[in-house]
Amino acid sequence: MAAAIAAICTIFFITLITVLADLVPPLKDWLKAVFTHHWIGKGVLSIGLFVFLYLLLKKTLPQPSESRLASMIRLLSWFAVLGTLVLFGFFLYETFGNNNII
Repeated sequence: MAAAIAAICTIFFITLITVLADLVPPLKDWLKAVFTHHWIGKGVLSIGLFVFLYLLLKKTLPQPSESRLASMIRLLSWFAVLGTLVLFGFFLYETFGNNNII
């Protein structure tokens, strides 16, 4: 269960930082400056967040029941789908919604 919760939080983080980095150029510039490329930065931060949350939650959460674990995996699946749709929609808007195409 700790891994599912950590993954949900990481999906939320990746979605948020991806959108913010496109809307706030200093954030993207910081990621590039620290990690040599903004995608590398997002990856390193995401891995760090996942590992940190997993280790923290693994020690603090009780052992879940099988049904609770199945519910968390379903919720994780929905977060993955939602994060994908948010990013897809955002990049569609960035590409076509700003009248950038002539």
